[in-house]
Amino acid sequence: MDKQKILDEMNAKKRRKKRLIIIVVVALLVIISASALNIIFRYFKYDEYKKYEVKSKTEKGERFVAVNEDKPDVEGMVLVSENDNLKLYTNLETTEIAVYNKNDGSITYSNPQDRDTHTGTGINASNLSSTLAVTYYNKAGNVATINNYDMSIKNGQFETESIKDGIRYIYTLADEDSIASIVPYYISEDGLNKVMEKSSDYDARTVKGKYKLENGTYVLNDSAKKSKVGMEKLNKIFEKAGYTEEDYAKDMEGHEEDESLSITIPLEYRLTDKGLEATVKAADIEEHGNVYISQIDVLQFFGAASNKAQGYILVPDGSGALINLNSGNQATAYNQAIYDIDPVAQNYVVIEETECARLPIFGIKADDNAIFARITAGDAIASVNADVAGKLNNYNYAYASFNVREKELLNMFGVQGSKSDIPVVEKSLYKIDLSVSYSFLTKDDASYSGMARTYRKQLIDEGILKETNQSESVPLYLDIIGGVEQKKHIMGIPYEGVCAMTTYDEASEIVDNLYDSDITNLRLNYQGWFNGGIYHDVADKIKLIGSVGSKSDLESLNKKLEDKGGKLFMDVAFQKVSHESKRFTSVLEASKYYSGYVVELGATDPSTVRQTSNLEWYDEMIYYMISPKFLNRYVDKFASKITKYDVSGINLTDLGSVLTSDKKRSELINRQQAENIVIGQYEKLAETKKNLMETGGNEYSLKYVSDIIDAPTSYSAYYIIDEQVPFYEMVIHGSISYSGEAFNLMDDDLDDDFVLNCIEYGIAPRFTLSYKDPSKMKYTSSADKYSVLYTTWLDKAKEMYGNINEALKDVDGSAMINHEKLDNGLIKVDYENGKTIYINKTSQDITVDGNTVKAKNYLKTGGTVNE
Repeated sequence: MDKQKILDEMNAKKRRKKRLIIIVVVALLVIISASALNIIFRYFKYDEYKKYEVKSKTEKGERFVAVNEDKPDVEGMVLVSENDNLKLYTNLETTEIAVYNKNDGSITYSNPQDRDTHTGTGINASNLSSTLAVTYYNKAGNVATINNYDMSIKNGQFETESIKDGIRYIYTLADEDSIASIVPYYISEDGLNKVMEKSSDYDARTVKGKYKLENGTYVLNDSAKKSKVGMEKLNKIFEKAGYTEEDYAKDMEGHEEDESLSITIPLEYRLTDKGLEATVKAADIEEHGNVYISQIDVLQFFGAASNKAQGYILVPDGSGALINLNSGNQATAYNQAIYDIDPVAQNYVVIEETECARLPIFGIKADDNAIFARITAGDAIASVNADVAGKLNNYNYAYASFNVREKELLNMFGVQGSKSDIPVVEKSLYKIDLSVSYSFLTKDDASYSGMARTYRKQLIDEGILKETNQSESVPLYLDIIGGVEQKKHIMGIPYEGVCAMTTYDEASEIVDNLYDSDITNLRLNYQGWFNGGIYHDVADKIKLIGSVGSKSDLESLNKKLEDKGGKLFMDVAFQKVSHESKRFTSVLEASKYYSGYVVELGATDPSTVRQTSNLEWYDEMIYYMISPKFLNRYVDKFASKITKYDVSGINLTDLGSVLTSDKKRSELINRQQAENIVIGQYEKLAETKKNLMETGGNEYSLKYVSDIIDAPTSYSAYYIIDEQVPFYEMVIHGSISYSGEAFNLMDDDLDDDFVLNCIEYGIAPRFTLSYKDPSKMKYTSSADKYSVLYTTWLDKAKEMYGNINEALKDVDGSAMINHEKLDNGLIKVDYENGKTIYINKTSQDITVDGNTVKAKNYLKTGGTVNE
């Protein structure tokens, strides 16, 4: 009995142990499953970003019929449509267009009308007769560029359709020997029999004679491929038999490498209330023959100026810049990406420091007329190109190009030389609209000032800019450095801590000092106030830095500012996520290259000029680009929490200045989709009722912000450029308050010339300040801010503010309607409220109509000089 009892107890223990193991295993499986499900739904199945997707819609075309007109205003063309100001004409044989301006009788052509006199040959000559150029890769990774004149127009390979207020040309860019695109080079026996059964006996014999059976598949013979007449005949037989493009695709599957190049691409023209809109519907592009389109150039020579014309090309570099017509400048042609280069596509090596093109515009002034162009769709994947006459052709021209598919260079291990990097091209074309809108300016408006007025009016009409922003004084912008990340130690053990450079109480002391000097229109941007410092953790929650101050301290500072008409903005980055961020899973949430690697960037190492450095100790300076897929989630959480803080506004350090795609293979988000997502986040942040300030100021963000810092106030000084102009400022002045770089962090001397430049560009003063000595930041990621001690700069800030405010306070809320450099060297800036400011940057006094402007000084008048 005792033995049996012992055995029973042992078996009971085994059963309990077994049950425990099963329970533990089940619990682990449940935990693992829950974790797996959480990962799946949190990262892989998350698709909230798709609600911001904008889908392209194509209007059904009709048979084109020209509008009857007794006496056309454009010789050799037929009338397509007209409105109160313009007439659109086209030549149905060459597909070129012309716009007739009823206001002054001027005509703008898509192609130079005297191009027959051009002395160039080859593609440089045929480009002048084209309206589209396409750059593509083939299966081997080789790149080539073709135009629609050589590959379509001169062979009559296009169709014409009527659309509302315009016309659509559908071009087939193909080798001349392969224009019959539905005749398959390979076809199954069943497929061939179906065609023959639905054909006459004669046609069936013709078809059968052109194919030979090889390994169970019928193959079109070489002699048939080379016969243009024969291929056209075959094409008619196949069409008559009901053979479709779908049948063609099915039969050619697996044999695409044997197809000849063939691209079908539509180009639409419409008259609008703004002018002419030219659009390529990328969703309707068809590619055959292992063709991978990477770039499309639209209307390269629309409004091109002759080699006799006087004027300039306006380009969007920085604040704006001019390229003089026929300058003889042999420098490299102008090419600049709108909104800067996509971080996912840019090179690690920083070749040069350049300004960003924040506005998707360009223009051409030639003699008494001008055209102003604005990229209205596809702007995030667009570039502006421009060049002067005398290099490739006899014309000065500017146009937009669109990167509809990106490539990556992958390094082949063990391979040296030019073959070590091979291009990997994205699989799918971006199915979005690509549009350029052209406005036609007559004599009184034919200048960069007129272009700025035209653009500003468009933005106001669209509700992007407000018409006025009344103010009795210009703002003084102050970046206040709060908490800075710092390596600290406890008993020799290192840890990441925060050094409080300016507490809220100390910031309040700085504000009081300015109030004592009657400076009240303050805009404070508080840097390093939450989540660990300036290079903060992701903004999914708000954790104030205790050493900087409490919530009540923060709100007390805000109240002090608002009581006097100022504003307190809290600095936040959403897209650049520090390497030190603890709540961010880079492998799942960061943007990726097409190859699958995570985008990880950093500071520029001066020894290697690679922008991947932490400068040896600043780990937080390495950052990831958050995927647009997950941007919505973080903005959602921040927006719900910032409303609990009584502060005037938010400063968006990267939302309006950086635009990144995500090339992850399974869910590629192109840059245009990313722009739509970012706009959605601005809408959401606007709903918090907080004022929005931003750093940078790309066009798509202007609708939502009251203030811009780091607005473009300089330019890149490319060799092709002749002059900088304040085009950006002319567009937003009077609607959005702005400043450029912090004065005390610039290389420029803060002298009379600097002040005059600020007055000319309408730039409000800005300083970056800390209460404590900046030596405390020596071994931190903010070490570059070494000249920010408020006691050093406060008097200078007051002086600079006094000088600039005195000049601009009467015009701060008024539009800048005209800017020009007079022959005597004076710069004249006219404002909508009737005020004029003359700026004299020369070393001599200058008198204009009885008004003397002293050397290195300015003069304000109540109206124009001729009143």
